[in-house]
Amino acid sequence: MLCRVHMKNCAILAVTAILGAPGAASAGVYLGLGVGTKPTVNDAMQDVGEPSSGSRLGVVGLRLANLSLEGAVGGFDMATQRGGDRTLYQASAALKLNLPVAGPVEGFARGGLERTWLDMGDDRYNLRGDGFLAGVGLELRWNLVLASVSVLVDYTIHRASLESEMNKVDLTSHVVGVGLQVGIF
Repeated sequence: MLCRVHMKNCAILAVTAILGAPGAASAGVYLGLGVGTKPTVNDAMQDVGEPSSGSRLGVVGLRLANLSLEGAVGGFDMATQRGGDRTLYQASAALKLNLPVAGPVEGFARGGLERTWLDMGDDRYNLRGDGFLAGVGLELRWNLVLASVSVLVDYTIHRASLESEMNKVDLTSHVVGVGLQVGIF
């Protein structure tokens, strides 16, 4: 019992230290746009189709000190076996933790829950499912008088279990992306 209490206190201290780490302290809402590489997907998706375009992403976030809550919608085009060219969509809610690296450069880690869907043009084959995302990256951030501007580079893994009436597939995709965020304090 004493060991659990000690571990709990250590965890609280670690979270407090991370959130209170020195750096570009800021709070506010931000909007972002990003583009990424054509995703690499796992073998299980080959029966469904292959990515045929780079990824796209729109983000809205709320940053408080080093922690942000982000909502995003993104996706990429797929050349599907059954329905031709289609767009796979991903909507997510995630937490992002930024830590200072040097000057205006911050490192970050992001993790969250995601809903993924692919409309195949036939209700029997339309895929939908839930999963998660996890990523890391660097953010070059400039705090201006009334706003902030950031340029980001990141690597994100998306994982979801997709189902339709006729099919079930586990999707894993990997994306390297760049983005621009504008925030208002």
